[in-house]
Amino acid sequence: MEINQDILKKFASGQCSEADKHFVEQWLNNDSWDSISDNTQVNDKVGAAIWDNLVADVSPNKRQYWPKIAGAAAILLVCGFSIFYLSGPALDNHTFTNASIETSKLFTEDHYDVQLSKNSTAQIDLINKKLTFSGDFIIRPKRDFELLDSNHNTLFFKAGREYFVSDSPDFGKIVAFQKSDLAFLPSTMQIKIRDQFQSI
Repeated sequence: MEINQDILKKFASGQCSEADKHFVEQWLNNDSWDSISDNTQVNDKVGAAIWDNLVADVSPNKRQYWPKIAGAAAILLVCGFSIFYLSGPALDNHTFTNASIETSKLFTEDHYDVQLSKNSTAQIDLINKKLTFSGDFIIRPKRDFELLDSNHNTLFFKAGREYFVSDSPDFGKIVAFQKSDLAFLPSTMQIKIRDQFQSI
């Protein structure tokens, strides 16, 4: 008996005799191709039907998912680029010390420049918005920020300006004012500040 399309249809619909059913089951369990009849017409029809079903099942999926995958990849690429290249440097926490008794010292950071007078220290914590210092310093912000000093005063700093900050006993409290406002101080204090910072 040959395995052909008619016997396979009968087997699939449950209309085979027990002998035919047994024969088809043996054929299905056989891994070799030798039991298939050499009827090329039937094989061509079966092959064409299988190919049409495969193309119909696979092609729409490729067409439907390709634009979605490409769109998602483009969005991820743009987000990654903008986060990596366009975000500014992270906030920082730095401690500066000038142990010199003769000259001021300049420090350059991502968000500001600091010039410490002689024998001064400053800890600038942009993460927690805190400022701790002793002595005098000039700060040049490169971005806007605010800091809370040790007396719980909020000091506002604007980008592009220069600020003189001091805890000198001459002022009686912590002061922070723009460098341009130094002209309104008494002349003795102006001279003292200019002696500390050669750039003023």
